Amino acid sequence: MVLRICEMITELRPAGAERCVYELATRLPRGRFAVEVVALRGGAVAEALAAAGVPVHVIGVRGKLDLLRWRPLVRTLAAGRFDVLHTHLFHAGLLGAAAGRRAGIGRWVHSEHVVERRFRPWRFRWAARAGRRADRIVCVSQGVRADHQRRTGLDDGRYTVIHNGVDAARYASGGAGRAAWRGRWGLGDRDVAAVFVGRLDRQKGIAVLLAAFDLAAAEHGSLHMVLAGDGPQRAAVERWRAGSPAGGRVHLLGHVDDVPGVLAGGDLFVQPSLWEGFCLAAAEAMAAGLPVAATDVPGLNEVVAADTALLCPPGQAGALAAALAALAASADLRRRLGAAGRARVEARFTLDRFVGAHADLYEQVVQAEPVAGR
Repeated sequence: MVLRICEMITELRPAGAERCVYELATRLPRGRFAVEVVALRGGAVAEALAAAGVPVHVIGVRGKLDLLRWRPLVRTLAAGRFDVLHTHLFHAGLLGAAAGRRAGIGRWVHSEHVVERRFRPWRFRWAARAGRRADRIVCVSQGVRADHQRRTGLDDGRYTVIHNGVDAARYASGGAGRAAWRGRWGLGDRDVAAVFVGRLDRQKGIAVLLAAFDLAAAEHGSLHMVLAGDGPQRAAVERWRAGSPAGGRVHLLGHVDDVPGVLAGGDLFVQPSLWEGFCLAAAEAMAAGLPVAATDVPGLNEVVAADTALLCPPGQAGALAAALAALAASADLRRRLGAAGRARVEARFTLDRFVGAHADLYEQVVQAEPVAGR
């Protein structure tokens, strides 16, 4: 029996949860699953999915109160005759749970990708009610599960933790691009490049990163920083770069498709997040063999560990600067942590493990008794 799976997400711009949907939609075994993707809003990942032969349905929701798109959503879900609806992120879960019931989909799985640190009490009221109707709540880390359970009071049996996965071979083979990327940045053999890949927003600790780099760069004249990504704090980064004595050693790339190449050009990776769910970027950097300077926050500290990273408290620029300086000063430390990080990814965070765990989960929930009240 081939199970029909709907992966539903809020939007399809390039980001962590969207990449998880892409990997599931393209890698679930075709002999066991037929997968389609539904998104409330589109994005570049929709084109990548379509190019891979995955049916994609963009509903075109324009805002939180765009109720005109409710009926098209229900029609799309009903037409798919799906066995399992798997929603990702809050708004897809909110609309998908109700629309899935109206469309007659018998099983619903919801994934939590982040720890929510903003004041959003209504989200957790919905999560507590909806969680009692879900066949399973998938969390990308134990940190996400613990936070979600603390806020909702749901019992342990509602949850399954499935860590995200990365294509370790793709990142490990990025070394051919090292010279080309470093040439673009104007770096010599003795220069040390600290790389950040991600969204430029408050969650990622961008202000702390800039302050830490100012301190570390004053101590190490060979230290450079490469920022690959975009977001609401880009303008603030550009203002800081224009006014900082170390601004000339900061390379702001914007959105980059060739992340393996950027990582290959780096010497270490920095992840100063104030909160996280899992942090695919850190796992990708470890797969590329880079040592990591990171904050010790739930979710992120499940990806990195003391033998692969220098961990420091969140929000403390001085501690992060010390970690950057220590890594910049010691090639031996970078090699040791980098090798340990690659081994950790290959043992714990592969795409085969990630996709296989979801495949098993879908088959389990279809075979189980439906949740009362669905």
